[in-house]
Amino acid sequence: MRKTVGTLLGKSVAGTVKLRGKSGGQAMPGLVVETLVPGYLGIMLKQLPDGVAIITGTNGKTTTTKMVVELLRANGKRVLTNATGSNLTRGIISSVSQQAKHSGKLPFDVAVFELDEAYARQFTDVMQPWYVLGLNASRDQLDRFGEVDKIASLITETMLAATRAIVVNADDKRLSTSVSGTSTPVRYFGVAPQLIKYFPRDDELVAVHAEKAMITPRKISLSAELTGFSGDHASYRLGNVQARIELQVTGQHNLQNAAAALALVNTMLPDVEPKALIKQLAQVKPAFGRGQTFKLKNGSEVQLNLVKNPASFRQGLSSYVKPHMPIMIAINDRIADSRDVSWLWDVDYSDLVKHTTVLTSGSRAADMALRLHYDDILVDLIESDLDLALKKLCDRKEDKVIFATYTAMLRLHAALEKKAGLEL
Repeated sequence: MRKTVGTLLGKSVAGTVKLRGKSGGQAMPGLVVETLVPGYLGIMLKQLPDGVAIITGTNGKTTTTKMVVELLRANGKRVLTNATGSNLTRGIISSVSQQAKHSGKLPFDVAVFELDEAYARQFTDVMQPWYVLGLNASRDQLDRFGEVDKIASLITETMLAATRAIVVNADDKRLSTSVSGTSTPVRYFGVAPQLIKYFPRDDELVAVHAEKAMITPRKISLSAELTGFSGDHASYRLGNVQARIELQVTGQHNLQNAAAALALVNTMLPDVEPKALIKQLAQVKPAFGRGQTFKLKNGSEVQLNLVKNPASFRQGLSSYVKPHMPIMIAINDRIADSRDVSWLWDVDYSDLVKHTTVLTSGSRAADMALRLHYDDILVDLIESDLDLALKKLCDRKEDKVIFATYTAMLRLHAALEKKAGLEL
């Protein structure tokens, strides 16, 4: 009875929100159902014959989830997921109610959810996941989480709730060592030792006199490993099989995320040929606002990238900044972004030193410009209004790139869809 009532209620609320043109429609149905139909989520998810997989961590959740979902679907699985990226419990309930039949039946085999680090732990009280993928632990939303050890502990608690297998980043010592004594099978992903320098850990990003990452032999074996890359071409080893592909998903950080996706799907579908899984990765396109490229009417292209902490910003700058390319950095400080933007001072901006055009925007445009000033980076325009700043950027005929915090990214994505009309 609760399955039907909760599903119909969720669909009705979603329809009303859409009809009234209100924002926040992703979470509202979930809030109402959560309040009026207690236990709805657990009852619904118990229908799935292949259980639930959770993907959590500081960076890369949305892109990795998209990779996992598309790999599973390519191999015949009907997958329920929170494709909008709404990764709190209410967002999950909204996704479930919208994708269920009116009777409350879920026509899926398995669920794959990306979950916020804190809410992932709460989710395990509702439904024990079969699989948990722990991507990384990095400082993020300091006003909410505090320091990185707190984030790591939340991710660890979620991983230890898995009943079938844990998949974890071997190169993140906070996470990999925290599950070493569990009775649940643990599978590891990572990058080849010679590539470690391209994927700095959180501690290395903030160290005053950081030592270069040492190439040392691993004591654990990896299920999936990024063995090399050049641009968007990457080589992976999955089990005893190695293959090289060109990915549509861009950025060196996403090459690492792809290794995570391979490790999880290989664990979930052990009978699928590893080489087939690697090849299927080449078909996955960028997730919403994560390296998406739009073609403008003047023939130029603009790429939109989400940044939200030192690790993601550093990786974005290393991956997407090219000589003479105009750069826009849009920093907001709303709750979803983090009120505390002190993390901007821990980012290495050296890739921007020789750039001829840098614009800052968002509610903290001036703060961003001040930070760049201390690295001797000239800012050509400080414009807090996102729409005006985007217009200035798009008027330029060269290809350009935008780095934006979460709420700024949402605003700019909507504006770019109108301006471009075509996503590459």
